[in-house]
Parts: sequence; C-alpha cells; structure tokens
Amino acid sequence: MKNLTFVFRTLATIAVLAVLVAACPAQNREKFGISARAGGVNAVNGRVTVTRTGQSAQLLSSQDDLVSGDTVTTDSGSQAEVLLNPGSYLRVAGNSEFVLVDNSLNNLVVKLVKGSAIIEATGGDDSDLRINVLANQQSLLIIRSGIYRINVQPTVAELLVRKGRVLPSSSTSGLVKGGTKVTYVSGGPLSAKLTKQDQDEFDLWSKKRAETLARANEKISGRAMNGYLASLSPFEWAFSAANPWGLWTFSSFSHCFTFVPFHYGWSSPYGHYYGNYYNVWPYYGSPGYGPNSVIVRNPGSSGGSSGFPGGSSSGGPSSGSLPSGPSAPSSGPGRVDPDSGSRVVNKSRDPNN
Repeated sequence: MKNLTFVFRTLATIAVLAVLVAACPAQNREKFGISARAGGVNAVNGRVTVTRTGQSAQLLSSQDDLVSGDTVTTDSGSQAEVLLNPGSYLRVAGNSEFVLVDNSLNNLVVKLVKGSAIIEATGGDDSDLRINVLANQQSLLIIRSGIYRINVQPTVAELLVRKGRVLPSSSTSGLVKGGTKVTYVSGGPLSAKLTKQDQDEFDLWSKKRAETLARANEKISGRAMNGYLASLSPFEWAFSAANPWGLWTFSSFSHCFTFVPFHYGWSSPYGHYYGNYYNVWPYYGSPGYGPNSVIVRNPGSSGGSSGFPGGSSSGGPSSGSLPSGPSAPSSGPGRVDPDSGSRVVNKSRDPNN
C-alpha cells in the first residue's frame, strides 16, 4: 500500500519535475543538494564528448546534465558515469557511444550505439524499474535491481546479467535472469552461463565506482543536509520525491552525487552498504516525507556526523520528539526494518535465488 502511494505521488509530480529541471542550471547542481533527475553526468575520465541536437560535438564534464536526444562518445581509455533514476547508474567504457533517447523517470530509454556499458540498478525487491536499453535490433527492459552489462558491435549484441532480471523484446527468448550471458545474432539468441572470463577492467572500474559512491553516502554531513531539508518548500519536496526509493544527494567528499535511500538497511547490487538514509517516519501527524524528514545514520556505520540520534537537526524536530533509532544492523542480508520488523526492503543478494 505504501508503494502504491509513492507511485501516485510520482505521477502527480511529473509536471512539477518538468518545470524545476529547467529552473536548475547544471553549474548549480551541487547547491541544489538533492535531486530526482536523470541525465546528470556524475564522472568523466579521459576525453568524452557530447553532441546535442543542432550543435557540434563538445567536451563533456562532470558538471553537465544530459537531456533527451544527446549523444555521448568516449575515446579510447576513457569512461563516463551518468545518473539514471535515483539509485541506478549508467557507466560507459572507452570507444563507446550512446544516446539518451528519453531521460524521463517513468520511461528511461538509453541506446547503446557501439562499445560497452554497465548499468548498476538499485530498487526494492518488488520494484519495476523499467530502464529500457536499445542494443542493435534488441530492446532490453531492466525490471529488477541488479548489475547489467551490454556490449554492442555492428552485427552482434551481448547482454550479461550478473544480478537481476531483463525482459528482451525478442519473441524467441524469455526472461533473462542473473548469471546469464545472451548473445544476439542474426540466427537468434544464444544463452550461456557467466564465467570468470566474462569480466575485464571495465567491470572492475564499475565495481570500484560503486564502492566509492557507497563511501560517499557514509561521508554525507547530516547537519548540513538536515538544515537543507528543513528549508525546502512543499513545491521543492514534490520535485525531490518523484522517485519512491530515494534521492540523489550531492557529496562534497566525492564531488559527485550518491544515492540516499528512503529505507533502512539498503545495499547496492555490488553489496556495498548505504550507511545513511532519509528518515521518512511521520512527524507531527503528517505521514510520509517532507520538511520534517531528516537524514539518519544507521547505527554501526562509520563516516561523517549525522543529525540523528543525539541532538536536534537544524530546522527539524528536536531530539526529544524523534522516534527511537533502529537497532544496529547485523552483517549480511538479515537486517531488520525498524518500521515493519521484517527483513530489509532492499537486499544485496541475487534476486533470482
């Protein structure tokens, strides 16, 4: 029922998103603090260019925002990382090219023209992420949290699903589950199990980026972010809350955006634990998230200071009005959601097991 409420809020804020995306220029992204937008460039290594409609190619930087129709090309030895829906990253290897066909949160479409890309997708176990990837003649729909690699050559496309689930458009192949490699050729799809040989330096770079971003989550200043959250208007909260799982939050530690979930106990698909989350417990009889929400550090986490527990957050409720904090998480997937008493919403295990 709670997830349905989030979905309804998402649909109701699409118009608000369109207005506020235009109102926030790229150079002020870090000042904005939190975001639900897709298309933000989060990292650039080496020489990467972007070609916009009606313009010539220009260098891409980590301060840029991509919009629908933009084409990104990486030189040899270069990489780029782009934000998709909050919690999901698109990483592109060298000698690659992709088009951000549609950057709307409810219909993300990425076309990989050539080269290799990895999508790290985070969501709840019951989420329907709906990230569309076009690879040659194939249309691949990512529907679950996981790690996905796509390789495109002129006549061949490969899909490697380390964790997660993908629905291909081909009528001759069904749901692709974790641990599977599918090669799409003219004669039809060929399936095989993933092996250790199906990994290279690009995969290792993606895994390292995931670790860096999880650490950036740990280092977020709770005091600074809680003061910022308290200053947001209802209009700004409507924009920020367009994704039901969490928000992109700028980290001064890593100088890029990291994911801060709305729930306790989340990990990335690579297994890196998110130490901070936005507390969306109700305050003062007002359900859901809004001006009284605060960023919370899970007990047992390391990193920067948090606004909870131990003192009031700037502009937020005092420590005496906060609910009791959750118990320290245990190691492994057995963490407990303090709201429901059940196991965590998001798990780092393979969803196919």
